[in-house]
Amino acid sequence: MADGARALLERAGRWRYVLLVAAAGLLLLLWPSGGGASDTGGGERDAEEARLCSLLEAMEGVGRAEVVLSDKGAAVVCQGADSVSVRLNVTEAMRCYTGLGADRIVIFKMNESWRERS
Repeated sequence: MADGARALLERAGRWRYVLLVAAAGLLLLLWPSGGGASDTGGGERDAEEARLCSLLEAMEGVGRAEVVLSDKGAAVVCQGADSVSVRLNVTEAMRCYTGLGADRIVIFKMNESWRERS
């Protein structure tokens, strides 16, 4: 088998390195990655979001908070979002916890009727 591969490489001549790089690239494309959204369990994400909610709700001025995380960013809905300082503090906490840039974190004011439903 090794002799056959060696003979094939000798016949390929100057193209053997190109073929070798192409084969390595194909292997890397087919290699399973652990970072996809379908690979993470829903329970892990829910636990992380719940932990973030607890962290944010403990901060002064935030009030009740809900967090949704995705691979592309994060959304936070909280009662104190009308305050600029609360928005800044929430953004900084989310940035530190998730590693996301501030441009990928959005913060919205919580609808007051939401409190009545839950």
